[in-house]
Amino acid sequence: MKKRDNLPLNYKERLNSRTSFLVSIAVLVVLCLVFNQMDYTMIRQPAAQAKKAADLQKQKEEEAAATTQEVTTATVLAVGDNLVQPSLLASGQSETGAWNYDSVYANLKSDIQAADIAMVNQETPFTTDHSAVSGTAPYATPTEIGDALVNAGFNVVTSATALIDDNGSSMINETLNYWETSHPDVTLVGIHKSQTSTNTAKIVEINGIKIAFLDYTFPAYGSQSGISDNSADTTGSSASSGSTATSSSSKGSMIDTFNTADVAAAIKQAKSSADCVIFSANWGKTEEPMPTEYEKEWANFLMEQGVDVVIGGHPHTLQPYGTMSDKEGHSMLIFYSLGNFVSTQESFDALLEGMGCFTIQKTVQNGKTTVEILDPEVKPMVMHYNKDAGVFSPYMLSDYTEELASQHEVRTVLGDDSFTLANLQARFKEIMSLSVKPSTNTDLLDVTFNSDGDMVNSNGEYVDDTWSVSAANAQDDTAADNSDSSDDSSDSSDDSSDSSDDYDYSDSSDNSDESDYSDESDYSDDSDYSDDSEY
Repeated sequence: MKKRDNLPLNYKERLNSRTSFLVSIAVLVVLCLVFNQMDYTMIRQPAAQAKKAADLQKQKEEEAAATTQEVTTATVLAVGDNLVQPSLLASGQSETGAWNYDSVYANLKSDIQAADIAMVNQETPFTTDHSAVSGTAPYATPTEIGDALVNAGFNVVTSATALIDDNGSSMINETLNYWETSHPDVTLVGIHKSQTSTNTAKIVEINGIKIAFLDYTFPAYGSQSGISDNSADTTGSSASSGSTATSSSSKGSMIDTFNTADVAAAIKQAKSSADCVIFSANWGKTEEPMPTEYEKEWANFLMEQGVDVVIGGHPHTLQPYGTMSDKEGHSMLIFYSLGNFVSTQESFDALLEGMGCFTIQKTVQNGKTTVEILDPEVKPMVMHYNKDAGVFSPYMLSDYTEELASQHEVRTVLGDDSFTLANLQARFKEIMSLSVKPSTNTDLLDVTFNSDGDMVNSNGEYVDDTWSVSAANAQDDTAADNSDSSDDSSDSSDDSSDSSDDYDYSDSSDNSDESDYSDESDYSDDSDYSDDSEY
């Protein structure tokens, strides 16, 4: 008998139980190892590999995004002063009592609607009261003109002008209400319902580009000095809505007016909220193709504040355009004046107009945003009218013909030999060729203007603009330089005299001037328009 067989029964049972337990544990351990391996092979490893692949893909995408440029663009078109005078007003009135002016802008409708942003300077206030309409000072323009502008495709309207206050604050409010209720999608700039809303940019987003618009005029008019509505001047003088010198920062103003502190603050606010700042300026001397010192000093100031584009108006004639750049690399496109857009004035230069065009390009790369102004251009236009035929419409000069020029009513004033297609083309080239040297003075930044159109300082003292150069003088100087046979490159008396200016000015226009332009008229405005102000 084996020794084991002599073990007590209970001991044998305990031994077998322990053996079974150990075997169970071993089996369990083996199963755990098997299942763990299966979990790793079938679940955890594929998951880890998938995560690794996803992380690698994400890294690749981030690297690709970091090297890929996101580029968006917005096209901008701008025209000059929309000034509706008596004969044009009458042309839109039908025997049925309906008023419509769509035909005035029909020739340019396709060009206007093709732009992302289309800007027009509305010179005068609007009224719904047809009995109050006037095409002479004090001006009051029917709202049907505004409807026609919108139908043509304009979506930004500037109104800080010399004539907007002709009928006081009540008609400014009527103008504001018209735009707000009839065309709320149109961006109106330059006039406001209250002082609290002045000096505030209007921001429009186009194709992911935020564009800020500001619009300012020189400080010379009634509502800017708290003058009551009853003080409006009906004589058509330069201060058609007031008769005293005014403060550029007067309380209660509904019109944005030039003042260095206000303008600087408004631009700073605009730059903090937008990618690009476009500044409209009502400035300059009427019927003068050369920018005044006042314009040039303000151009320097706007450049310093970081404005991207300046669009000027008020002179009722074209002025040159170009790009100003500072040493830090900032550049500013400036159209000193685009002239008129719609008018029935009777001078040659008042009928030759410009359409300013450019493209805003926004580039985002590596989290950095850059904005460039590309392809600036002034396209020549002409305001055509024949009052007897009831025809009033601006044309692109490229679409204008000698036959149309022969039908222009202004020939009765200027003569058949003066108002020709060839002379229009030559005069445009002549104005665009004017060389504008930036200002180095600061004496005119904060002047105001009295009832005679003279500049005065904060003490009411006369300020003499001794630095402005007329177009005639500039052309004479150019002719003298060209005819100087003793031209010597070593001559130190050339443009180096202006080297104190920190800005470089690059004229974007065609500087060739081979024109035979001749106009012996006195350039007198027609009786429908009166604005004797110089600035």
